[in-house]
Parts: sequence; C-alpha cells; structure tokens
Amino acid sequence: MLVVGVALLVAGCSSGKKQQAAATTTSSTAAPAPVARRLEVALTATAKGPERGFNARRAAKQASPDLEKFLDRYLTVAFLQPAQARSGWRDLLGMFDPSVRSSARKQLDSLSLGGAAPRVTAVRPGRAVARAVVLFSDGRPAAATVRLSFDATADSGPGSGRVRLRSVLQLLGGSSGWRIVAYDSKTGGKG
Repeated sequence: MLVVGVALLVAGCSSGKKQQAAATTTSSTAAPAPVARRLEVALTATAKGPERGFNARRAAKQASPDLEKFLDRYLTVAFLQPAQARSGWRDLLGMFDPSVRSSARKQLDSLSLGGAAPRVTAVRPGRAVARAVVLFSDGRPAAATVRLSFDATADSGPGSGRVRLRSVLQLLGGSSGWRIVAYDSKTGGKG
C-alpha cells in the first residue's frame, strides 16, 4: 500500500535495503538536478458501436482526445498534486459519479496518494499507459472500460520511493464529459 511505502520513506528506509553511510569526501561538481518529466498518457483505444457501417477506427480516433484529457486530469489530481488532500480530494471525487462517490472517498488510498499525500513533497511522473474500449451509441462515446497503469516517484523529506497505480475504470460519457461509475484500483510502492 502506498501509505506503507511513504511511511518507510519518512522513516528513512528505501526498498528494504539499509542505507549506506554518507561518503566522507565531497565532489567539487554538484550533480545536476533531475529534469521534471511531463505527464504523458499513452492511450490505445478501440471502439464498438451498434450502428450499421460503424467505423471503429474513426470512432476510436474521435473518442481518444477527450478520454486522454480525462485520464491526464485524473492522474494529475490524484498523484501529481499532493496538496489536493487538504481539500479532502474534492477535485478527484468530483470525477466520480455521485452513486460511487462515497465508496471512492473511503478508498482514496487505492485511487490516489490518499493518506500519504501530506508527507509527499513532489511526485515525478513516469510511465502512464491506458488501454480503452469505448462503446458508442448514436454516433457518440457513451461508455468506456479503461485499464490504467501509472508509475511515478514520490519525494518526501528523507527520500524518494516508487508509486504504482493499476486500475480498471468504468466510465460513462455525457454532455459534461466522462465520469467514473465503477472501478477496481490498487496503489502501492512496489514494482
């Protein structure tokens, strides 16, 4: 669980290995700070529709930009903005359908940084991959099943550790965009 991983970071442990003593010599040149990587969701989408002559390739291409934008927003709010915890994850919970919002509130540790967020100073995104099957109705995206995989590095005062999300999200489309209506999600710190 992410909370355990970040708790280990706060305690000064990393990957279950003993930390090496600091070197007694100093280098005359400082190592450059790592360049922050931008979040990029690699989305592969397919589409299905009941219409005669349905063009699945064109439909998937049509649905991809809004779906990618939704997934980018989800990962940004849930992982790249630890300060969201102060608002009770209001922006994240707003992405869920009201019918599952209270369940999501109880399971924030599996959907986001959750309870570990107050100890996290920054999150550096790594790989973000999504595979989606989008269902069309009347020529519009109506629902989608998304398998989402996200890896990152969370920084805290004493060190850094891995963050890993593996989710299956069930989405409904509407005039106001996508919303999560069901999910199976796990977040942790191990590879």
